[in-house]
Amino acid sequence: MWPLPEQIDSARVYNAIKLCQDVDGAHFVGQKELAPKSYPLPPVTPAAVISLLEEYDISLKNVKVLVLGRSRIVGSPLAHMLLEKGAIVTVAHSETDPKSLESLVGSADIVISAIGSPESLESSWLQPKAKVLNIGTTFIQEQDSLVSDFKGNLETNASCFSPVPGGVGPLSVAYLFKNIVTAAWEKEKSTSNVESFWTRSSGFLSRSIHFTNYDTALAFAQEVNEMSAKMDHHANMTFTHKCTNGVDVELKFFTFEANDITEKDYKAAKYVNDILDKKQILMSDYTYNLNINSIAKFPAEPRGSSRLLTVDEDGKVSHFANFSNSFFPLAVGAHIVFNESEVVKARVSVAEIHSNKPIEMMILDVGDTIREKCNGLSLNVMLRQEGIKVGQEFSDVMSRSTVFKIVDIIGPWFEDEASNGNGTECIIECKTNDEVTLNELLERIGTVPIPPYLDREAVASDSSSYNNLYASAAGSVAAPTAGLHFSDALLKQIGSENLSFLSLHVGAGTFRPVTAKDALDHKMHSENFVVSVGEIQRIINTLRSKKRLIVVGTTTCRTLESLYWCGLKIRLNKNCSTDLKLLLEQDEWKTLKQTASTVSAADALQSVVDSRKGNEIIEGQTKLMIVPGSYDFKVVNELVTNFHAPDSTLMLLVSAFLNSGEKVKNIYEEAQNLGYRFLSYGDVCYFRGTKK
Repeated sequence: MWPLPEQIDSARVYNAIKLCQDVDGAHFVGQKELAPKSYPLPPVTPAAVISLLEEYDISLKNVKVLVLGRSRIVGSPLAHMLLEKGAIVTVAHSETDPKSLESLVGSADIVISAIGSPESLESSWLQPKAKVLNIGTTFIQEQDSLVSDFKGNLETNASCFSPVPGGVGPLSVAYLFKNIVTAAWEKEKSTSNVESFWTRSSGFLSRSIHFTNYDTALAFAQEVNEMSAKMDHHANMTFTHKCTNGVDVELKFFTFEANDITEKDYKAAKYVNDILDKKQILMSDYTYNLNINSIAKFPAEPRGSSRLLTVDEDGKVSHFANFSNSFFPLAVGAHIVFNESEVVKARVSVAEIHSNKPIEMMILDVGDTIREKCNGLSLNVMLRQEGIKVGQEFSDVMSRSTVFKIVDIIGPWFEDEASNGNGTECIIECKTNDEVTLNELLERIGTVPIPPYLDREAVASDSSSYNNLYASAAGSVAAPTAGLHFSDALLKQIGSENLSFLSLHVGAGTFRPVTAKDALDHKMHSENFVVSVGEIQRIINTLRSKKRLIVVGTTTCRTLESLYWCGLKIRLNKNCSTDLKLLLEQDEWKTLKQTASTVSAADALQSVVDSRKGNEIIEGQTKLMIVPGSYDFKVVNELVTNFHAPDSTLMLLVSAFLNSGEKVKNIYEEAQNLGYRFLSYGDVCYFRGTKK
């Protein structure tokens, strides 16, 4: 506490305080004299005085102010602050002639006493309109209270005054906390929170960073290397591969010449933090408040009578009352691509053997197993029950003729509160005496897997309502819902020559909420796609002719974008397939970005076609996760899509498409206010890529 005891060299203590940590404002006056336009942390008591004067609209310009006291952290800086406000300032101190003190007090408009000597001033000395701020206080043990420097009744002799106790004191404490927060914030900004993430030890700074896969780790290392080359200050990097658990990268910075940590090391660490910060995608930036009343529980009737919201390439938002009546004029001259995958009855009610208590079993990904014989087949499922163990057996409630044995536990299945609780993701083995395919079995014992957020049981009409009219390739466990708005009449109006179809068999992973704080920590499930060579060639011809390409649904979008990256891998002679099936990992596109700038969408897709000579069908598997901030769409420039759930990967995709999460949130919030219906059975959007 100031002032310091006499035996301590106060100047030495003051000078030991770093400017960035000077929350008492000891260096305030010196800093202002060196740099008049700077904003050093102010001493707390003077800051409280100025704040109090401003709060009560007490003008200081050309006002005579007497400051009693000249200490380094009160009187001297206070006089400096008052002069900046235009006041006429006089400073009295311990060497001021006592006889002059009465005259100085009597001529001042404002008296600010910071002596700390009880009753050393007479209130009768004040002129009638004078204002008094009591800073100097002393605790009198006999009175068990604080007293000011003034003796007498200030209520009678001053026009206004700050009380003791109270007044300036509590406000000073508040300013101390403000200075602490400001100092911490400035330190955070100046060092980019280096010390929060980096460890100092044995003359170097170190930090360990975990990546979900090796490709992402290598891409990060490449960026660090490019940064280091520009700085001529390289990091020591160590990679620890942890198989399916990802990769740990440890970085170390030190300055060899100094044999210690220098400012250059901190600067390099800051750049690494900046690289990581740019990579981080906070889900909180891509969510919105979804009103439960905005969720459509049933589709619009008749099909295609849903409302349409459009966003053009300039960002202009327009509204249309009826999709079927409005879409065709917007799509004239375009070629349109659909996902024709058909939803199967992937939700099964099961019960443990020797139990009649039903629980939900949801098949998460049918993939290409839909036409395989069911007996002995392994499936990835979610059981709506926690604590599932390997070896447990369940049978379908309807017939009890099919047994599902738990052979592996993947882990807990997390969903939001609106999804009827969490469950367990596991691998099951089917056992049945029937020679039936999986699709035949599900037709017999399953139900339509309408989304849990509809909060109702499936009804007979869902079998058709939750499927597109053109659906023909069974394999999805969730509907590619953007196509639900297309009626037979509209499809006929568009014309078959302007339509192309592919199949991405939608898995539950597409719509699974992102529970991670950073979206990049989210693990995408793989999904299978199938497309004929003829259809790809039609799409290539569309691209080469510069004809508009409209893509219906995020699943169609991800398929076309995945085909582009697979084509790029083929051109680079990278391993792109196994058993003639194309493969694309979640973040693989990041390592291909640099090459992508020189390869057109048509050329990349042509590489896929050329690599599969003799095959009429191209099959693949993708984990592509499209995220805002860094993803550049290669094939898709016009997108028809529904209003998506908050905290979903689909929100990330449309935010990337419109180049702004904030824009998407604003559009969604306004749409709710206008009564649009959301999610699978809701209304629809038509986005055109923004101008770049």
